[in-house]
Amino acid sequence: MSEGSAQTAVLEAPRRIELHDRPQPIAGTGEVLVRIAATAVCGTDLEIYTGRHPGVHYPVVMGHEATGTLAEIGPGVSGLKTGQPVLINPIIACGQCDLCLAGKENLCRNAGLFGREVEGSLSQLVSLAARYVYPLPAHLPLDEATLIETLATVRHAQNRIDLKAGESAVVVGQGTTGLLHTRLAVLAGADPVIAISRTQWKLEMAARMGAHHLIQAGAEEAVAEVARLTNGDGADIVVDTAGGSGILASGITMLRPGGRYCAFAVSHEAVTNFSSFPLYIKEVNIIGSRALLPEDMAPSIELVASGQVDVSGFVTMTYPLDATQAAFEEFERNSSRILRIIIDAS
Repeated sequence: MSEGSAQTAVLEAPRRIELHDRPQPIAGTGEVLVRIAATAVCGTDLEIYTGRHPGVHYPVVMGHEATGTLAEIGPGVSGLKTGQPVLINPIIACGQCDLCLAGKENLCRNAGLFGREVEGSLSQLVSLAARYVYPLPAHLPLDEATLIETLATVRHAQNRIDLKAGESAVVVGQGTTGLLHTRLAVLAGADPVIAISRTQWKLEMAARMGAHHLIQAGAEEAVAEVARLTNGDGADIVVDTAGGSGILASGITMLRPGGRYCAFAVSHEAVTNFSSFPLYIKEVNIIGSRALLPEDMAPSIELVASGQVDVSGFVTMTYPLDATQAAFEEFERNSSRILRIIIDAS
């Protein structure tokens, strides 16, 4: 990086990332300049990288699960100081539409995701409104702290599910979000918490998250075991973090009458051969969940800072910013073996 510039990884077209030296941004009124330390690569990033995510306009600077330190404080910003470690809230909302005014910034009619509609964190320096950064405790490693944004989305979903102590919960898929759903269900007092995955090492991590029962199977094959583990009643809650057209029918079959199904996974796959009759006969609630709300951030930071949610072990590998192309190639090749790849811009 030359003086007065910032190296930035730009996705010029699907599967083609190039590095550019761009003029160093500045912190305008109400803004801060963040020196990015770490960006976690997730499934949404992979969809953008491969061109499968609808509505993305190229070129684009990806990256939305990011931490860093404050390099500059703009005019009109109080309560923050340079050098402070921070987490970024990537949901950029207008603050003026009907949904924002109703406290639903995640559903903003004019919203942009940092790293999709708004240039993201795969750069050495980024400027953004101060309201989108949250101070982090100094003892948290900045690479692991990128997981807190994902945890905030999981917390938002579980608030919508309204999981209560003593209810039974099934989490289908034990990738990053599935493991975090499993952990929050345990912390909420769900009993039993049943983790489903085809992959043994992910189930071992689910056990570390506190899951009471582990099922190594696909969703369809797990239906009978869920029934057995819930004494034939079915589960109160099923959370789908895996996606795929076949999971909806299996998940609803796992539910007890009056149960709640959370379609957490972001999937563009059409659901076929599904009858709505089970929704009627069981009076099932299907609950969607999109991103997070600002009020999810501070509690999620505290969950990790206090040790209630242990995110160590979620970072599978780390690449420097100038190897971003290689990082995405690896993620595409081996996504089932990876929880999070970190791009280190420091």
